[in-house]
Amino acid sequence: MDYQVVVVGGGPGGYVCAIRCAQLGLRVGLVEEGELGGVCLNWGCVPTKALFAATKLIERASTAEEMGIAFPPPSIDLEKLAEWKEGIVSKLVGGIETLLDKNGVDLLRTRGRLDGAGRVALASGDTLTAERIVLATGSSPIEIPGFSFGDPRVWSSDDALALTEIPARLAVIGGGVIGLELATIYRRLGSSVTVIELLPEVLSTVDLDRRALVALKRSLAEQGVEVRTGTAADSYEQENDALTVVLSSGETLEADRVLLAVGRRPNTADLGLASVDLEPESNGFFAVGEDLETRARGVHAIGDLVAGPMLAHKASAEGVALADAFAGGEMRPLDHGAIPQAIFTDPEIASVGLSERSAKERGQEVLVGRFPYAALGKALGMREPDGFFQVVADRVDHRVLGVQIVGAEASDLISEAAVALQAGLALEAIADAVHPHPTLPEGLKEAAENALGRAIHAVNR
Repeated sequence: MDYQVVVVGGGPGGYVCAIRCAQLGLRVGLVEEGELGGVCLNWGCVPTKALFAATKLIERASTAEEMGIAFPPPSIDLEKLAEWKEGIVSKLVGGIETLLDKNGVDLLRTRGRLDGAGRVALASGDTLTAERIVLATGSSPIEIPGFSFGDPRVWSSDDALALTEIPARLAVIGGGVIGLELATIYRRLGSSVTVIELLPEVLSTVDLDRRALVALKRSLAEQGVEVRTGTAADSYEQENDALTVVLSSGETLEADRVLLAVGRRPNTADLGLASVDLEPESNGFFAVGEDLETRARGVHAIGDLVAGPMLAHKASAEGVALADAFAGGEMRPLDHGAIPQAIFTDPEIASVGLSERSAKERGQEVLVGRFPYAALGKALGMREPDGFFQVVADRVDHRVLGVQIVGAEASDLISEAAVALQAGLALEAIADAVHPHPTLPEGLKEAAENALGRAIHAVNR
C-alpha cells in the first residue's frame, strides 16, 4: 500500500495529524494497534478530569450546609463511577474513529515499525510505503529502583484510574502534575494520602511563582494531603496486606497501595529505528529540526517523542503544523513558551508564558498585576474565594509575557491569556475589553488593570 503520509500512533498528535493531512488532500494511513486517542483519552487527561469533576461533588456536598442546604453523607459506588468514566472515554474514542472514516483516513489496526527509508512494516505482514512517515507513539510511566509495576500493589497512573479500589492509605511517589492530580482525587474518595517528592518543591517542572505553590500547598494541607518534599522513597516491605515504604531519611510510611508518578519516557522501543540509522538522544527524545524531521530523512516525530511539555494539546498542534507543511504550507515552529498548561488540583492552577521570577531572571523589566478571587462576586457565589489572577507584562511596551491563575475554573480561564500571549497583545487589550459581570474572567481584566495602575476593585501597586 502506497501513501503520501503514514502516521504511526493514534494518540492526540497522531490522529490529529492524519485527519489534517486528509483534509488537505493527502493520501494518509494511520497505524494504531491499541485504542484511538492514546494515553490522554484512555488513561490520562480525559478520565482524570472526569473523576476530578465527579469527586468535586463530594467536597461540595460536605460543605453545602453553609448555604442552608444539607445532604446525607455520600455513598460511593466505585463500579458505577468507573462505568461512567469509561462511558465518556468510549464515546470520544468512537468519535475519533468516525472522524477518521469521514475524512478518508485509512485506519490500520495493527502494529507498525520502520523498515528502511520510506517503508513501514506491519505486524499483519503487509508493508506500507510513504513519502513521509510521522512517529507519534507517545510515552509510558517510569519505574524507579525498588518499585515495579509488576507488583499489583504498586500502581501506575493507569492502575489508579482503573478504580478497582479505594485504598485506606495511599502513598504517592512524585509531586508532579500527575501525582498531585491523583492525590486530590483519591483524597476526595476517602483515602489518607501522603505525597513523597524527591526535589525541594512540588511541580518543579512547571514555571510557577512561589505564591502559586504556597497557595496550593496550603490547600492540600487543609484537604488532609500530607506532602513531604526533599524526600526519596527507597524501597518497601510487605507484612500481610500492608506495605511499609522506606524513606531516604530512615523513616517509614505505612500504606496499602503505592502510586508511582515520577514521570514518563518516550515510547521509542521496537520502532525499527536501526533500519533508518536513527536513535533517540540520551534524554530519550528524538532530535528534530524546526520542521520536526529527525536525522532520518523523511521521518518526522511529534508529541512526547520530542522535547517540550508532554501535553496532548502540544502534540496536536505539532500534528496540525506538520500536516500543513506537508501540503505545501509554511511550517510554523511551535513556541513552547506560548503553550498553556492546566493542573487539576484543588485549587486548579493554569499558566502560560513566563512567571514573574523567570521574566526577571532574563533581565526583563516587568509590570505585574494581581487580583484575588475573593473580590469577585461570582467566585463568592460559587463558594470559591481562594486564589488569584496574575499578569506579567513588559514594562515598556506592556506586551503580555505570562499569566498564572490559581483558583476555580483556572483551566478554562487561561485560554484568553494564551490568545493574548500568542498574538503579542498588550495589557490594554485585556484591560479595555468589556468583560461580562459577574463572571470569573473579570479577574483577568482586573489583574491587567492593576498592572497598569488603574484597577477599580483592587488597591493599585
